Amino acid sequence: MPLTSPQPRRTAHPCRVVIVDRHHAILEMMTRVIEALPGFKVVGHAREAGAMRELCRRERPDLVVVDLVLPGTSGMGVLAEVRAVSGLARVLIFSSVLRPELVRGAVLSGAHGLVERSCPLAEFCQALRAVASGRIHFSRSGNDEIRSLVLRRPGDRRHHARLTDREKSVLCDIADGLSSKEISAKLGISVHTVVHHRTRLMRKTGLRGAAQLSRYAVELGLVEETLR
Repeated sequence: MPLTSPQPRRTAHPCRVVIVDRHHAILEMMTRVIEALPGFKVVGHAREAGAMRELCRRERPDLVVVDLVLPGTSGMGVLAEVRAVSGLARVLIFSSVLRPELVRGAVLSGAHGLVERSCPLAEFCQALRAVASGRIHFSRSGNDEIRSLVLRRPGDRRHHARLTDREKSVLCDIADGLSSKEISAKLGISVHTVVHHRTRLMRKTGLRGAAQLSRYAVELGLVEETLR
């Protein structure tokens, strides 16, 4: 499809893009497409989590186009890795892995857009421009429930919490049915510290009790859907 029609970004500098995907062919294809768009510049690409971390740390991209499946990390781990090393970058997911719990967790964790690998090239370009300009783009064939999460007013997004790695570990253990004492022994921290993390989790998410926290862990993709 010709790439002569997209409108240039209205900025003094091009949008610096990092592409993260495990397939060489996809990396090459996306690089050519993105480089053909006015106002965009690909500053690097990676095929696994370690290379992604180093690249994002070095280049500080404006936009990261990323697959949810990478060697060395889980689906939700990909988003956490990007946030850890390049917190200001906007994130566009380009993936064939669209299980609702993973995509919903990605959105709740701060992804700004998602398109399927099977989408038309025009939609991929549209998503790039939207996310780069501060808007959100969600695949047309996406789940309606997930789309509603993206479009909620900021005041309604109680689940959009930024969790530390320790809080995520405690959350997973709560979802596994462990008591505070058992979590304490497993993680090598005091029971008091476990209780503190539980309290912070409830404060950040607006949730109460082990059942609601366990459901939230499923929504984030931190534990398997079998908890339903």
